[in-house]
Amino acid sequence: MHRGVQALIQWLENNPVDGGRGASAPDVASVTETIASPLPTDLRLLLAQLDGGELPTGLLLSATGEHERSIRGGLQAVARTLHQPVDDPELPLPFFSADDDAVLCFDRSAGPVADTWPVVDVQPEGQVRLIHRTFDGWCRLRLAEWTADDFGQDFSLDSYLAAGRRHVAIEPDVAVAHATVAHALRRAGEPERALESYERAARCVPSEAWCDWEALKLATLLDDTPQALTSARRLSARAPRERWALRETTPGAVADALSVVAQRLQQPDIVLRLLDQLAEAADGDDADRVATTRHALHKGEPMRPTLPPNPTAVSPHPDPNVFWANLEKAYRAGAVRDDDLLLDPMYRQLESYRPLKELLRIRREF
Repeated sequence: MHRGVQALIQWLENNPVDGGRGASAPDVASVTETIASPLPTDLRLLLAQLDGGELPTGLLLSATGEHERSIRGGLQAVARTLHQPVDDPELPLPFFSADDDAVLCFDRSAGPVADTWPVVDVQPEGQVRLIHRTFDGWCRLRLAEWTADDFGQDFSLDSYLAAGRRHVAIEPDVAVAHATVAHALRRAGEPERALESYERAARCVPSEAWCDWEALKLATLLDDTPQALTSARRLSARAPRERWALRETTPGAVADALSVVAQRLQQPDIVLRLLDQLAEAADGDDADRVATTRHALHKGEPMRPTLPPNPTAVSPHPDPNVFWANLEKAYRAGAVRDDDLLLDPMYRQLESYRPLKELLRIRREF
């Protein structure tokens, strides 16, 4: 038994929760027969202590029955969410229904040995991502959360950041942990530290692919050209269309960001090579944006204006002080975001008056 699992079982002994008896051997056998493989040892040990029940942050699924609060009932629900057959041997195996509507599951596609299955979450919209490298990591993080000084208090930016840092401390090789910290630090007005965490999330295996786009935007706004190029290299790597969806950007938007980066370089060859890679993935308007950017850079001509990702929320004003005040107000309210600051030419007019990166240091509570 791993130490985290042992500690969680001990916590349950000292803090009884609503739930029935521990699962019997026949109960567990019925589940293993359904899934045609053994359950992870640590889960069997936990179910022997508590066969389903309400935990402080969600529901531990039961080994008994096929109702919605059971493992087999949860398996049917996951199959519906992911549009996969319920008897698919690689269908994620649920064990916990979290209060945020995510279902935590074992990733059975990771290998034939149940004790090596990592933990993923399945969101209601069908997104699946690695959350814990091991079940022991899940147990340790739950205990850290339930025993934290801020547990049970109102959700806040500080509590969100603390939760992410607890996860990083327990599982430093899990991308979602670093992504949580990065998002919190960005809202806290600490863009340099947020950039570091986005970069760590992008380097984990598996990575959070969208973190490279966030890192590229932040690095460009912060004038951190080396980091911007590092993130752009990963974003420009050849990949199928499905990978681009995970990156949460497009080749055209990356080309626009690179056009800003290129203007700070004496030798633009590296950007030209990245644009060549982006051209292979681009089509339609994206292809035109990449080609136009590459042509201007190759010929040493002025760059075309970047394409705003959203409708311009703040109209220019002849008085730069008024324009800045209006932009700051919109940024605080969330009407203007980092990609707007980077790619909307209207806002970039203010760079000669005041660096836009100063807005990144504004703390924005949830």
